[in-house]
Amino acid sequence: MLADTTNMDDYRYTSGELSPLQKECMSLLKSKQFKSCEILAMMDLSKRQAEGSPDHVTISILGDCAFEQRQFVRAKSYYQKISYADENRYRWKEAQCLKELGSLIEASNVLEGIVNRTPPMNMMLGKLYLASGRTIPASQVFLEVLQDNPFILEAAEFLAVLHVDKLLTLKAVDVGFEKRGLVTSSKECEQLRELISSLVAKERFQTFTALQQFTNLDEEFPGNLYIQEQLALLHLQNDDKAVAARYFERIRKQLPSQIDHMDKYALILNKTKRFGDLNALADSLLLLDDRRPEAWTTLAIYHQSRGDHDKAMKFVEKALSLDQKHAFAHYLRGVILLGDKRPEHASVSFFRSIELRKDIDAFEGLVDSHLAAGNLKEAIASAKEAISLAPRDPRTLTMVGIALAKSAVESAEAKTRQGVLERAKRSLRKVLVMHPSHLRSMFALVDLHIREADYESCIVILKEGLEGNSASFRPPQKPDLVLSKLGEVYTLAEQYDKAIEAFHKALGLNPALTSCKVQLERLDKIIRGLDPNERGDEILEDTPSSDSPQNIYGRPSY
Repeated sequence: MLADTTNMDDYRYTSGELSPLQKECMSLLKSKQFKSCEILAMMDLSKRQAEGSPDHVTISILGDCAFEQRQFVRAKSYYQKISYADENRYRWKEAQCLKELGSLIEASNVLEGIVNRTPPMNMMLGKLYLASGRTIPASQVFLEVLQDNPFILEAAEFLAVLHVDKLLTLKAVDVGFEKRGLVTSSKECEQLRELISSLVAKERFQTFTALQQFTNLDEEFPGNLYIQEQLALLHLQNDDKAVAARYFERIRKQLPSQIDHMDKYALILNKTKRFGDLNALADSLLLLDDRRPEAWTTLAIYHQSRGDHDKAMKFVEKALSLDQKHAFAHYLRGVILLGDKRPEHASVSFFRSIELRKDIDAFEGLVDSHLAAGNLKEAIASAKEAISLAPRDPRTLTMVGIALAKSAVESAEAKTRQGVLERAKRSLRKVLVMHPSHLRSMFALVDLHIREADYESCIVILKEGLEGNSASFRPPQKPDLVLSKLGEVYTLAEQYDKAIEAFHKALGLNPALTSCKVQLERLDKIIRGLDPNERGDEILEDTPSSDSPQNIYGRPSY
């Protein structure tokens, strides 16, 4: 995206300060007739240089023409020539050229040399600091932006992402209110403070608090697209895909040209098997703007849903070629690589996604990649980093439990193994206390008890998962899979009648559950005294099912 070179009061000259040719050049520049403007400006410049008249305005016009035509080296040379006339303005424009040329450090050095930086200058400087990994100075300049103008909310967004203390951000906002002569206790100012507090809660994974605050704001500003978008992302963060999908659909209906975060909506469509809607979304986004990474990541998700990993990877790479800092594209690349059984490569993509933006899904992918690659220490370390980020999120506790469980299973010493197993169980039980129906932690804990032949504990856990809990604020997840797992446990416990009942209930909820049919065939052989592993005319599972809860270390496909 082009930087805006016209926001430095280029057109503030009075009629008396401009020659007739310069006035026409200004008019052509405003109407984006750049080539004509350039030809006319060169004529004016020749005349002025011959007469020895001031020429900085004309050279500035030529710089702007070159910039708008993406001739950044040429534009930079023009601005450097006239920095003597107005150092702040033309050094600022020079920095914009350097940024577009990819010289980020040089651009930030130029901006640092400007004494009285404006908020737009500081916004650009903060983004340059972030691009080069300098988070502390970035935080400082974003705070300065809010002190100058508390309504530049993008600065508040960055500060929330950087986990800057909320009180520091709100203090900077109050300073900005006072500079503008606003009463900080007024309703408008309070609403702005509430919005900033909501953003902080969201980025700190205080999901319930953020949901409450954004819901209140949604009532104050009904139909506001930004608030609706935040609510969609929060419900997705809370693993409530159905509600998140409704918000995304509302946004699409209100503004069909919306592109931001629509690849995350695509992810929901894939997980809920709405492949027709997914295909339509991919087509729509490509038609809207094929230069945005979201269009290509959505197309990648569509082809991944069809099992075409090569095309999916090709389109993810296309998305990354458009925007190397699109965190979701790196996450998606990791998912595809992990699905292709390339965990070492997948871990690199997940790590890059986390570098760009802390996200629990990316941490899940990173932990699973380390586990698949046999890097148990790295898996535990990554899981602990995730839990420090979101200590009450069931997914982070589950990550720790699963990583510890895998470590215990592969431990050589019996005493060490038992101690680590108990720690794994405690972590998984914590999840189930808060969310009894959390599928992944439930199956992980059940599989640990199966290893110890403690079938009664397995039955209790699965039954509690089926019943759910009012404290979890959500119905049981995938009861068909829970019933199928319960049938497997009853089979191991030799309670065959209850196993048959559980399998039939599961099939009643989901007749397409192939793994359940296979288990019933096995059970029939066991009852008849035959070898359940003998191949015969039984129903075979021709393709692995992503819904089949067979492995505590696996994770559902995205």
